[in-house]
Amino acid sequence: MRNADRYSGLSTINHWVTAVLVLAMLLLGFMAAAAPNDDVEHYVMGIHVGLGFFVFLFVLWRTAVRLVEGFPPAEGDSAAQRFLAGVVPRLILLAIVVLVFTGPLYIYTDGGAVDVFGWFEVAVPLESLSAIHEPMETIHVITGLYILPVLLGLHFLGAIKHFLTRGRQETPADL
Repeated sequence: MRNADRYSGLSTINHWVTAVLVLAMLLLGFMAAAAPNDDVEHYVMGIHVGLGFFVFLFVLWRTAVRLVEGFPPAEGDSAAQRFLAGVVPRLILLAIVVLVFTGPLYIYTDGGAVDVFGWFEVAVPLESLSAIHEPMETIHVITGLYILPVLLGLHFLGAIKHFLTRGRQETPADL
């Protein structure tokens, strides 16, 4: 792993594609959690699971790129800000990786298959691991509904602070 001075163009594209995908998955997860009945919940979860198949593949690739490129040094006005700027993106990536593994695991450990929009199904016979079904579901739900949104909120606040203070520190020629 190399430690870059700044994020590459590929990493910037990965960041924004991941942001769109993760926000879509979070929205679908929240919609399913708030569904007025089982039919609506199952419909929304079908979209969530189908999209999740592609998110899984993309997140694996994105994580590999991040591990190869490394993380640039964290910036901030204080040690606490630099700490948060360094740890929050890593925790977000970790939370996303946890989500893309626990989602399929709790489907597979219950004998189910990942149905990708009715186009095809991916089944991994893990019924023998049924003891981890409930823990995987719990981890997935808690990470998706509580942990990741808090981390994303911190990331968003840090981005706003960076954007507002960067404008005062750099001249237009620096941008």
